[in-house]
Amino acid sequence: MEKINWSGVKGIIIRHMYTWRRDLDRIVDAFWWATMDLIFWGLTSSYIEQYNLGFDIVAVFIGGIIFWSVVLGSQREINMPLLDEAWNRNLINLFTTPVGIFEFVIATLILGMIKLILTISFLSFLAYLLYHFNIFRYGLLIIPSFASLILTGWSVGLIIDGLILRYGYKIQSFAWAMLFVIYPFSAVVYPVDILPRWAQVIARITPTSYIFENMREVLFSGIFNWPKFLTSMFLNFIYLILAALFLKRMYRIALDKGQLIKLN
Repeated sequence: MEKINWSGVKGIIIRHMYTWRRDLDRIVDAFWWATMDLIFWGLTSSYIEQYNLGFDIVAVFIGGIIFWSVVLGSQREINMPLLDEAWNRNLINLFTTPVGIFEFVIATLILGMIKLILTISFLSFLAYLLYHFNIFRYGLLIIPSFASLILTGWSVGLIIDGLILRYGYKIQSFAWAMLFVIYPFSAVVYPVDILPRWAQVIARITPTSYIFENMREVLFSGIFNWPKFLTSMFLNFIYLILAALFLKRMYRIALDKGQLIKLN
């Protein structure tokens, strides 16, 4: 196994943290759209709650939005640094230094965690302020749930990074769209049981579906379903390993075919 150049990791982190202060797109991506989703679904759930459905519909919707923001944020914060480097014509300069793809990925994971903590903290505060929803009602059980969702985001993010390195700008839209392929099967605000049978099969191999189902079980019964959580983690580890191998392969092909030059 190659030795990790931690000074290179630190350099990438510092470089991108400096750009955060002046990058309006990153601020909008991290806070604005998530806030709009929270307000829209919060108002929708408040309206539906008037019909006395027998359960806390606001908690289902708001909890689902915050949990989904974890997946979305962890995925995009892997892809955006790579796209930034490509847009700035800096990929060749970056990878001709003693910084390889693994150092770059480690740096983006750390950057993503910092950004994700800020985003989720802001959304949690806003949810409590507007709808009196306390995400910490889940207690310490929120930590393993968030961990599983983050792994899902990382897996999708690594696949998108690999595709960008291999095929260039023409698939950069995947950074915003690809994750939503699994959104219908994740059962964010509805149970898996209402999906068509063929969709339920896909949901059973989608790690996020187990977390959102578990979230509702905690809300309705106060019981954390450990088998569902462990199934989610098992699937995530498989997908994460496959995604890392895919990224490594695409990076090697990109180097062999001179794809990085085309991105500059």
